[in-house]
Amino acid sequence: MNALRRLLTNLAESGRTGALHLDDDRAAGVIYLVAGRITHAESAACPGIGERLVACGRVSAAAWQSAYAAGRATGTVGRALVHDGHLGHHELACRVVAAITAATHALLQMSDATPMRFVPGERHWFGTVAQIELGALGTETAKRLFSRPAPHRPRAARRARSRTSTPR
Repeated sequence: MNALRRLLTNLAESGRTGALHLDDDRAAGVIYLVAGRITHAESAACPGIGERLVACGRVSAAAWQSAYAAGRATGTVGRALVHDGHLGHHELACRVVAAITAATHALLQMSDATPMRFVPGERHWFGTVAQIELGALGTETAKRLFSRPAPHRPRAARRARSRTSTPR
């Protein structure tokens, strides 16, 4: 078990609320917990929830900016998106879970030497839309690792290989 997973397990088991900051020379990220459950995660290696929503066309850039401006200070950006009718709560929760899974997966790849610090009580500006138990996250991360499609090889490379291989 790596150092981050060990620390997250301890924080989850003790029901802590706050933000676990990770920072090294190549990457940075934050995992937010409420009562020991992950409510948000960010990684420099992954797009944030706003980027994801705008990039897929689910929320316009103007709607995102409006919700962000209305809710950032109070930690209610997610609530503003639902309240203004841009997304349903369940759809937004699914998208938040996907963002948490991607960011946490990237952060778990960091070195055990990565500096980490926990800031008690710190919450994410998006607000709590979904919560994930650490054990469930492990399952989602494992799915990501083992469900990746095989790398695509151009058709010409497949034909060349089939001509040179011997029958078994």
